[in-house]
Amino acid sequence: MFLAAAVNAQHYQKDEEARPGSKPQKVGVRIGFGNYWIKAPEMRDGNSLRGVQGAIYYRVGFNKRFNLNVEAAACYRGARFPENKGDTGQIYSRLGLFYLELPVLAMISMDKKDKHMLVFGPTVSYLVKPSLFIGYVPNGYFQPPVFTELPFKPWEFGAALGYMLNTKYVGLYIGYKHGFTNIAGDFANANPIRDFGNAAPYTLDEVSPSLRNVRSIFNRSIEFSLYF
Repeated sequence: MFLAAAVNAQHYQKDEEARPGSKPQKVGVRIGFGNYWIKAPEMRDGNSLRGVQGAIYYRVGFNKRFNLNVEAAACYRGARFPENKGDTGQIYSRLGLFYLELPVLAMISMDKKDKHMLVFGPTVSYLVKPSLFIGYVPNGYFQPPVFTELPFKPWEFGAALGYMLNTKYVGLYIGYKHGFTNIAGDFANANPIRDFGNAAPYTLDEVSPSLRNVRSIFNRSIEFSLYF
């Protein structure tokens, strides 16, 4: 996909139009990474988590300055809890959240050559799989999750705001994404059984610090992407 995309310019070209006079259109791929974190006052000392993200996008230009960009995307969000590493038993160390996303983004050109663009718009996300990791492991990214049945709300609504620099072959994007939906479900009454291993904790209630008081979790992120 990289090799095929690299031979096409990022800017709209006249030969990309289906017929003379039609709106310029483009289909491409986006790949990148992000720093993801959560706003969750009841969870202990959450730090940002490096995650990956990618998408297939469709873009249509309505005039010389305005483009609409629709994406089918996937990303891995979450948070780390490094302050919990002193206890290797029942304490949680990382939360992973795998999402499918549908961003609908307006791209406003800030110059006549479409080199600098302001990007903003709403996003809808669906949580495919949450993962809670127990105990501190130095190479924790290869540690299997202990709990994957967690009381999270599956749908999330948010917004993205960013900047894109268009070069001849690729678009360089940096942006901030803000989740408006509280994704925390009924942690007070949910008590799923662990998915991996036989050692404690066996149920979510045995995890430390207790998650029973968790009432709000909001996603936040800063993302870096390449558009081809």
